Amino acid sequence: MSSETSENRNWKTWQDWTNLVLGVLLALTPLFAEFDKGSTWAVVMGIIIAVVAIWSLATASSKASEWVQIIASAFTFFTPWFGGFSGGSGAWWTWVLAVVAVILAATTLSSSDQK
Repeated sequence: MSSETSENRNWKTWQDWTNLVLGVLLALTPLFAEFDKGSTWAVVMGIIIAVVAIWSLATASSKASEWVQIIASAFTFFTPWFGGFSGGSGAWWTWVLAVVAVILAATTLSSSDQK
């Protein structure tokens, strides 16, 4: 892929924009979902997902950012158990957002492999 083509893709991948929104939603989840305790985990992981999504948007040709997004999102899936909030609706939000973020990052990674 030429650098000119790579530059044209910066800030344009809808999957990374969606992951940015998912990260922000996850960080805000304690405001509208039920948490027994440990909501800090969701907030921190939401911020990490959002920051990595910005990194992915800024460097569209970077496969590393997509791998970090996949790893961070996969780790996020397990935070309800680490944070002790697997019993509330916050856990369901966390699980769904984490799975969707992994899928979107993986599709971005696979589409960059094809180009």
